[in-house]
Amino acid sequence: MADEKKSSMWLRILEIVAGLIILVLGGYVIAYPGAALATLSALLAIALIVLGITSFVRVFARGISGWQRLLNLIMSILAIVIAALIIDNFVYGILTLVFLLGLGLLFSGIASAARGTAGAIVVGILGIIAGFVVIIFPALGAATVVLLAAVFLIIFGLESIVSGIVGRWI
Repeated sequence: MADEKKSSMWLRILEIVAGLIILVLGGYVIAYPGAALATLSALLAIALIVLGITSFVRVFARGISGWQRLLNLIMSILAIVIAALIIDNFVYGILTLVFLLGLGLLFSGIASAARGTAGAIVVGILGIIAGFVVIIFPALGAATVVLLAAVFLIIFGLESIVSGIVGRWI
């Protein structure tokens, strides 16, 4: 570690400035959760449009079977239709994000419980319960999505600032 070369000064300054901007974004997410949810919903719509276009292009790819072409066509249509619904009404995007969070918690809880150790079973049961709670109470799920985004931004911002100060990635 002693022979590890430090980052250049301009890169360190850039990391500190980027970290400060990311911290401000984290604070903005906490202060304005509605705007954060609308932004996440818009990003989901953009991702679905890209997925739809990519799936449509794959319909014309060589070396895939007729079923794969059909499935790619169906996937592209569904992705574009869902993106259009989200663009029309951001609430659909927010509900989609909440539902995906709930499914993620459910599946990670099941995977954890499947490990079979006592601690993993307890964590798995908690994950399954949290998944159901998020799906059943979407407002709580939306608040959770906002909180997770804010925590991620704050941690990422602090990490960037510390990396800039220290002069190497941490």
